[in-house]
Amino acid sequence: MPALLLHTATMSFPEAAPLPAATDLHAQPLRFLTAYWGVWQGLSGRANDRLGAHGLDLRSFIALSYVQGQPTSPGELARVLDVPKYEVTRILDRLTALGAITRDSDPANARSRRLDVTPSGRALWHAAVQTVTAVVGPALATLGPRVDPLTADLEHLAALTEDTP
Repeated sequence: MPALLLHTATMSFPEAAPLPAATDLHAQPLRFLTAYWGVWQGLSGRANDRLGAHGLDLRSFIALSYVQGQPTSPGELARVLDVPKYEVTRILDRLTALGAITRDSDPANARSRRLDVTPSGRALWHAAVQTVTAVVGPALATLGPRVDPLTADLEHLAALTEDTP
């Protein structure tokens, strides 16, 4: 072992390329990423805090929104949310404990599970939507008619990243 340490200590490594003297925070893509980060941190943090009153966090709220829209499977939910299946299992465990969803065998495929929203899950979702609207609505209102094109652009970027490794 000491010989290995001596060997690596005597090896030469190429020097790292020098960093630019100053990073322009106003140049793309850093400007976009910094703005995106600021919006995400500000809005998601407040939404998470307020959703806690419903027993939800932002991830579980978004998952409940997808299941609320139509019955789905855990695998499909993992794909849509772009999170690992084990994370979807945690989210679904939370929603099941709240009585918001059921996980039953899929009648078309007994090996698959089907997720459905319960009546109390619908009520929870409606209350949570009001909370999210109260948190995010004022910020979106400042954008006026630009909110829909901005949202469409973000959806477009999200779709592009689904195909990018």
